[in-house]
Amino acid sequence: MNQNRTGLHKRNRNTMWVKICGIKDTSAACMVADLGASALGLNFYAPSTRSIDLATAMEIKSAVSSQDITVVGLFVKHSLAEVISTCRDLSLDVVQLHGDESPAFLAELAQALPDLRIIRAFRTDKSHLDTLAEFLAECDQCGKRPDQILIDAYSPQSYGGTGLIAPWEMIRKNYRTEEWPPLILAGGLTPENVAEAIKAVTPFGVDTASGVESAPGVKNDQMVKAFISQAEMT
Repeated sequence: MNQNRTGLHKRNRNTMWVKICGIKDTSAACMVADLGASALGLNFYAPSTRSIDLATAMEIKSAVSSQDITVVGLFVKHSLAEVISTCRDLSLDVVQLHGDESPAFLAELAQALPDLRIIRAFRTDKSHLDTLAEFLAECDQCGKRPDQILIDAYSPQSYGGTGLIAPWEMIRKNYRTEEWPPLILAGGLTPENVAEAIKAVTPFGVDTASGVESAPGVKNDQMVKAFISQAEMT
């Protein structure tokens, strides 16, 4: 899997794509960029402890504008108009849809913003990926597939950032790597287990939020550094 296929930045084709999500301020953003993350995530889901407003997002985007890092906007159950407006205000190149957004939603978003890359998140605790297969089949009918798929652990209380671990073995056995969009693995990834997760699943990229925090929403520089290092060693 290479940069041309995914449209997401890798510092070189041999390194793992690493996203640190739930960045809340400019200091954390600059730290994550300086440590070599491929991407950082800005969370616009108000109920989340990691959510930020548009003004803060603009400050963060400006702070890392000269850095070699992709800024990803994370949305959960936002309206199409809200997603489009935020993307335009921030000049975002990539969004992560982490709610129940339909294939039709993706198609309309792509029509409004043709150059936007779309990561569609799926949460799972099942023994199969049939729901994902059905979703992608419907996407094909609507004319727009996600550019990447992110698989996270399922929680009935939250749309992500729970620290719960996704079912690695099931994902490895059931994800159709040659047919489906590049896979980003999330769900309970930490500096201690990310290398094992990558070896088990062989994804295009990995994503963490709570796994590199010293407190909810507070990124720890040593944990971020160790996470990136362990991810890139595999």
